[in-house]
Amino acid sequence: MEDLRLRPATVADDEFLYDLHRRTLGAAIEATWGPWDDDEQRRYHHDWFTKTVGTVEIVLVGGQPAGMIQAALEDVATFYVSRIEIAPEVQDRGVGTTLLRRLADRAREAGASAVELHVLQLNRARDLYERLGFEVVAEEPPKVRMRLTL
Repeated sequence: MEDLRLRPATVADDEFLYDLHRRTLGAAIEATWGPWDDDEQRRYHHDWFTKTVGTVEIVLVGGQPAGMIQAALEDVATFYVSRIEIAPEVQDRGVGTTLLRRLADRAREAGASAVELHVLQLNRARDLYERLGFEVVAEEPPKVRMRLTL
């Protein structure tokens, strides 16, 4: 996917990121913990975003915000994806695949031997991770930890 770029998130992206989170993970969150509580989710989002705004990147497709990723070298051997969300309207178009392949390349360049992430057991993104070669390394209900060995 040639028209995929990243840019650093800014405080102006706050509402976009909240809405993205609701649209991408709302169903999995509800299936895991029960009905979506907007007040609780906004508090969670606000706490997360104020602590991490400098580490979040906005995924642009055709110049328009279409997702987010937060990933960094966790230790000398592992690149950890803290969060990745792709807007429903661009899912199944290769955005996630391209993003994760580029991330694996970035991890190799940094000298890492693996990329890891956690995913909710009920999140359909798990299928994508498995197709890309990620394997379950730990069951941590309601999540699983997955690793792509580089």
